[in-house]
Amino acid sequence: MKIFVINLDTAKDRWEHYKDDERFTRWSATSKEEVKEWDSKKMISFHNIHPDQHLAKCACLKSHLNILSYIITNKMNDVLILEDDALVGDLSELDKLPEDGVSYLGGYTANKKMTQGPLPLSFSDKINKIDSEKFRVLTTMSYYIPTHYVASSLYSEILERKRNRAIDVMLGEIKSVPFYLCYPALITERQNVSQIRKDKSKKLCDKYYHLS
Repeated sequence: MKIFVINLDTAKDRWEHYKDDERFTRWSATSKEEVKEWDSKKMISFHNIHPDQHLAKCACLKSHLNILSYIITNKMNDVLILEDDALVGDLSELDKLPEDGVSYLGGYTANKKMTQGPLPLSFSDKINKIDSEKFRVLTTMSYYIPTHYVASSLYSEILERKRNRAIDVMLGEIKSVPFYLCYPALITERQNVSQIRKDKSKKLCDKYYHLS
């Protein structure tokens, strides 16, 4: 398995958690300063959002699109994408994951309607197919791409959209491939300061896909 960790060049403190572990390959994240005006205008945000937060959302989306493009171009399979607040557990416990779609290894479950917030759920199976009519998984802290064909489906569907939302929201709206979650989560969230909303105190994703 190839494991990429998306990390801003300026966030050297976050990379410290991974740099001495040969399992992890650093992926240079797009910064808000690199976001083009076209990208910014295409992103949907609340009218009162701070401009820096809006640009950071755009940059996060670009980071994930860039790594998907790399997977497609290099015909890579068996890839795990992490953000640099991911706390990685024992991946030797990882069962074989579905090859027809995306699998979350961490995050939190939420209502289909975003304004209704988190939706704590419990699961009995190790691999669970996500019913997008009932719930979604939020954050892109940890998701598994089995093949470059799956990456291509994600990439194409996102690019076809006339307007963009945050990357985790858009993944929950993908129709071309199924989504799954591995339960309990093998990857949880490390205590950190949000790089999009630095003033936001946040709960953390636990192994039950809850915020705690």
